[in-house]
Amino acid sequence: MKRSFRLTELAQIIGANLHGEDLEIKGINALPLAKEDELTFVDSLRRVDAGKKSRAGALLVPLGLSEYFPEKSVLEVKDVRVALAKISKLFYDPGTFSPGIHPFSVVAKSAKIHPTATIGPFTYIGEGVEIGEKVIVYPFCFIGDFCRIEEETILYPHVVLYPGTIVGKKCILHAGVVLGADGFGYAQEPVDGGYRNLKIFHFGRTRLEDEVEVGANSTIDRATFGETLVGAGTKIDNLVQIGHNVRIGKENILVSHTAIGGSAILEDYVMLAGQVGVAPQSIIRKGARVAAKSGVVGEVPEGTEVAGIPAIKSSVWKRAVVIFEKLPEIYKELKKLLGRS
Repeated sequence: MKRSFRLTELAQIIGANLHGEDLEIKGINALPLAKEDELTFVDSLRRVDAGKKSRAGALLVPLGLSEYFPEKSVLEVKDVRVALAKISKLFYDPGTFSPGIHPFSVVAKSAKIHPTATIGPFTYIGEGVEIGEKVIVYPFCFIGDFCRIEEETILYPHVVLYPGTIVGKKCILHAGVVLGADGFGYAQEPVDGGYRNLKIFHFGRTRLEDEVEVGANSTIDRATFGETLVGAGTKIDNLVQIGHNVRIGKENILVSHTAIGGSAILEDYVMLAGQVGVAPQSIIRKGARVAAKSGVVGEVPEGTEVAGIPAIKSSVWKRAVVIFEKLPEIYKELKKLLGRS
């Protein structure tokens, strides 16, 4: 795979304006670490001074900032972060893999594995499993009966797919991901003044559409009946819990320590910040955003930003926080007005 690019090539790929010399670039790096043959980025005026001091051969900057760097080669773009994402893919080295099944793996005879797939050692692959082209399965994975993994998906070490799980194309499952475990469903039977927890067994599955990425040690439970669904392009951070029968739309962002209760619905383009809790059967409509540590109960309207527990409009929550901090002072004044000591 090509590992160096002329700036003119990069400019064409990301739709940038090139100012300065057309250098050959062999990598990308942070401002203080970049070398003469590497590209770095300046995403705001606050970082201009650091950009001037950087040894980087070229800079990626927002529109209008090229004038601050007359002595450097500059790629000027509308959105630095989007451009950086596209360039990072060009220089990323996924490693070298030899297609085939490692002899230390256990593979059921009925499993269908494409000859271009790579199956690492100490992996178990059950009956009726289907694994597509260029799939990479790292060591110590468990793939249960009748799972399906579509082309160019990567399973890092210790991923567990319970039976019947379906993973789409070009997905990335990081170490320790568990897909398809039973949901947390119990009935309480009264017994001797207390109760006994009776397990409700689950008969559904978990399904990921294409280009879903799931962070390390995150879990997505199987449905009681039907399926738990994660839509195409959704990105899930580390340590996220998604309950049974949840339905998540396309291109969602779920940040670490988020937990989504059973049968909740997240429509397309939803963003949940860290440690958000979503109550069972809640609905978060298209394009809504939820601030960190918020608790969603009920419905969040389309395109709104909410915060707090329970989550309310962010603008209202911010005003309420200011008032909350002043409550002791307000209480003192109130007592005076009421004539109390």
